[in-house]
Amino acid sequence: MDRRSFLKGSAASLALIATTGVASVASRGDHAIRSGRVLSDPSREIADLAREGNGARPWFAPLTARQAYVSELLAAGLTNAKIATRLGISERTADAHVQNIFRKLQLHQRKQVADWVRRSRP
Repeated sequence: MDRRSFLKGSAASLALIATTGVASVASRGDHAIRSGRVLSDPSREIADLAREGNGARPWFAPLTARQAYVSELLAAGLTNAKIATRLGISERTADAHVQNIFRKLQLHQRKQVADWVRRSRP
């Protein structure tokens, strides 16, 4: 795959996540992945787009791609333990993600994060 088609596919994936949200994209399953509309490695691909000077700002701009995914799970009402299980990480790591989200968004409650996710998504 050449660089231009990679960036075009990544931009399409980023646009899909920015407009529908991570949870919506994840629920589409294999069909979306096979058709190339889902990021296979969100952190790397979004970082590549940023390095290339792509001016599009995703809805989760103050957060990393991983924190955006965790914020989606928070908005869905999952506990830190369930987030950890879903992501295959320790509960302490999930707690660290949640605390970093609170700090970056200057919020103090999970409900506030859920409201931010609902407000920020297009």
